[in-house]
Amino acid sequence: MKLYNCFHILMMFLLVSHTRGDWFTSLGHLEDLLHSEKQLILALKEYIQAEEEKLSHINQIADDLQSLSNDALSDVDHHLGHPINQYRLIQRLVAEWPQVETFVTKDLTERFVAILSKLSESFPNEDDARGSAKAIMRLQDTYKLETHDIAEGMIKDSFANQSLTADDCFFIGRTAYFDKDYYHCALWMNEMLQKRGLDSFSKVHVLDYLSFCVAKQGDIQRAVKITSEILKISPSHKRAKRNYDYYTGLLKTSKPIKVPGKERLQRQTEHDHLPEAERYERLCRGENVNDQAQVTKNLKCRYWTNNNHPRLTLQPVKLEELWHSPQVVRFLDIISDEDIAEIKKIAKPELNRAEVTNPETGRGEKATYRVSKSAWLMDGESFAVGRLSRRASDLTGLSMDSAELLQIANYGIGGHYLPHHDHSTSNEVQDKFDKKDGNRIATFLAYLSDVEYGGSTVFIQPGIAARPIKGSAVFWYNLLPSGEGDARTLHAACPVLTGVKWVANKWIHERGNEFLRPCSLTPNADNKIF
Repeated sequence: MKLYNCFHILMMFLLVSHTRGDWFTSLGHLEDLLHSEKQLILALKEYIQAEEEKLSHINQIADDLQSLSNDALSDVDHHLGHPINQYRLIQRLVAEWPQVETFVTKDLTERFVAILSKLSESFPNEDDARGSAKAIMRLQDTYKLETHDIAEGMIKDSFANQSLTADDCFFIGRTAYFDKDYYHCALWMNEMLQKRGLDSFSKVHVLDYLSFCVAKQGDIQRAVKITSEILKISPSHKRAKRNYDYYTGLLKTSKPIKVPGKERLQRQTEHDHLPEAERYERLCRGENVNDQAQVTKNLKCRYWTNNNHPRLTLQPVKLEELWHSPQVVRFLDIISDEDIAEIKKIAKPELNRAEVTNPETGRGEKATYRVSKSAWLMDGESFAVGRLSRRASDLTGLSMDSAELLQIANYGIGGHYLPHHDHSTSNEVQDKFDKKDGNRIATFLAYLSDVEYGGSTVFIQPGIAARPIKGSAVFWYNLLPSGEGDARTLHAACPVLTGVKWVANKWIHERGNEFLRPCSLTPNADNKIF
């Protein structure tokens, strides 16, 4: 019973508010949770061992008393005829049994609860659970994953150490339901029905959600069938009775399309409103969105010295052209593993939920279309940070004097950033930039980790995907030589499916670069890095 109470306490603590927040947005911070869980497991093991030792001692006392009682009751007159036995009986009942009572009722949970209480201050809460559920559905859509495969823990032929429970499937489905996402609601409620050990009460509960979600999708015939199943299990179910009458009434007044349930569902995603949504997802999956063969065969690779820059002449950098117009290039092996480890170590304690700029207010705010955590590092914080900023300047030929601080980003479960421009497109925010440092002229994006699957940086219009390669950096100009924003640089960070993604980016501004990259006299001139 005490062990059950401890787990009950544990679940209560899991739901309390936490200080760090948004755990699902960063795998770097999820690593901390693994270490916290390890401490809890060790504390729980200590508690169990202490309880076992306590029970063992109590059992020994009981055996001794049982033996004594058996001897006494075998010849009561003989036993009580001895004064010492008389004295010991009274003494046991007056003094020793109360000691046994004290020992039996001794609470050994204090140490475990104290450790749990301390660690729980930064545990995830319900918002994190909902965020992680939405991330699972995001991955499901972007990479066309089967619901059953996900539930079994299989992602792209990679198996997790565990599968999703029936409760997990129900929670994901219910999260979709409250978001009015009836497509995913139906998929996950249906998956829960496939789980073993579902009692009649739970089955009715799931079918109730499922019938409503498929009805909202327009499949009234299936809704009637599911509602009938509910009434077979629970004939007195009031809502099912009302729904059955309502659905059958709809069938009499209209003619729904007779299509099987799964195919009848209409997918709803958080980026359906984007005109480039389909193209974005295909690029994330590594699919070709156009015939690139004629263009890609003319792309170039070379050793890059940036016009014989002193720090590059003796050690040129490998440059790979990813696209010609707008020109996007990748520099390879530009940062060491040691510097990467140092930058990540410095950034990790500073990671906070990444924000986007509200185009109307110019203020940062959280958004579902950008899920990651970021930290901002000054060049002086570490030799490694300073070296990376200097490296960006050497390779691009641009000044970093007006550049923003180095931003380190770590992506969590299904972490992504939907299509966006790095340069300002709002006049209000544009004015804000212009008054100080000018607009973002270019982006230097360095990858601090490889990613097993997903996480590519995709450029929507050219139709290219730059997969994360540890130690490399992708570079492009956001502004045309005329100073106008280059709409073709619309890009996105695909959701991370498996693996861990760390990036560092430097947003380079116009001020200080007027003579390093002069404006063009030709209005439609294109950028050329080499």
